[in-house]
Amino acid sequence: MKMKKELNIEGSQIAIDIAQVADALAHPVRVSLLKYVKDKNKVRNDVCNKDLVAHFPYSQSSLSQHVKKLKDVGLFTVEQKDRFSFYSVDKKTLNKFITTLRKL
Repeated sequence: MKMKKELNIEGSQIAIDIAQVADALAHPVRVSLLKYVKDKNKVRNDVCNKDLVAHFPYSQSSLSQHVKKLKDVGLFTVEQKDRFSFYSVDKKTLNKFITTLRKL
């Protein structure tokens, strides 16, 4: 998320933190990716990029762009093994976002 003007008001860091995660979740595909990976993490430890391609009707490159947004704000952690990427939801970041929203 790019801001044209620096935000220097009380509570601005909270506003920025919420806005960054909200921006990453502003696309339905990214929300679906988050839910899918979170649900799969309950059953097994990791979700491979080929799992995402098999489950979602989008190309690997399109999904990678969405995953990058989620990774950049800390909602996804990515572990590389050989030529595959394995994703998990960073529950700490997700819980922080939810807690911060409740403070509004």
